[in-house]
Amino acid sequence: MTKVVRIGAFIAVLGLLVTAVSAGHARTAADNAVVTMLDGSARVYAKGSPAGTPLKKNDHVHKGQEVRVGERSRLELRFSDGTVMRFSEGTTVKMDDLAYDSKTQNKKVRVDMERGKLWASVRKLVTSDSKVEVKTVNAVAGVRGTVYRVNVEDDNSALVKVYDGSVYVDGVQKGEPKEAPAGGFTAPVPVPGPSQVPAPYHEVSMEEWHVIVKSFQQITISPTGAASKPQDFNPQQDLDDWVKWNQERDNQLQH
Repeated sequence: MTKVVRIGAFIAVLGLLVTAVSAGHARTAADNAVVTMLDGSARVYAKGSPAGTPLKKNDHVHKGQEVRVGERSRLELRFSDGTVMRFSEGTTVKMDDLAYDSKTQNKKVRVDMERGKLWASVRKLVTSDSKVEVKTVNAVAGVRGTVYRVNVEDDNSALVKVYDGSVYVDGVQKGEPKEAPAGGFTAPVPVPGPSQVPAPYHEVSMEEWHVIVKSFQQITISPTGAASKPQDFNPQQDLDDWVKWNQERDNQLQH
């Protein structure tokens, strides 16, 4: 009888250990993004690792890491809540924050986009303090469940286009430094606030520098941080190869 009790106790302890390990793994996985598609090449850079590591399908990307997409390449990341982001060739993006609590469904995702193209299909935010944001040098675009894209050019100008839902775009305050990417390649740079620039931009004052962009609207942000007013765009005229591919991927994931 004593032997049976000992065996039972051992099994119980073993079960608790397995449960604890599984729970720990689940918490870790919730703070990652998974590579679900890679066409071409991409590398991930951790702090202090300037050489980087090639990415492949099913790899995990962690908070604080930087991702660079190679030439003629495309990358798709899936976050723990089901949100999907895709990046075109030449895109450089850092994972500033990756957190998701499966119990409360609270999530905080913030990516810092240095250049390139991003397409996001964001799952609806459940809690009031959840955030999914894309930061450029001079603006932050955030959502509460939507489909949109962000282009960032080499001169730091940006374009935000919304296909479903709405996006808020906030100007980055003057003097806020841009954090250096993993590996320490860029020194902090003061970012100017919004200012008047030639047409087609329309000046948005500092007090107004919080803009809501709705479905089939776009907003442009100049290299100096000036934001245009939201303008309608024709979705049929917008169908370039990048848009078509992303819409096809979105449809595939929904079925």
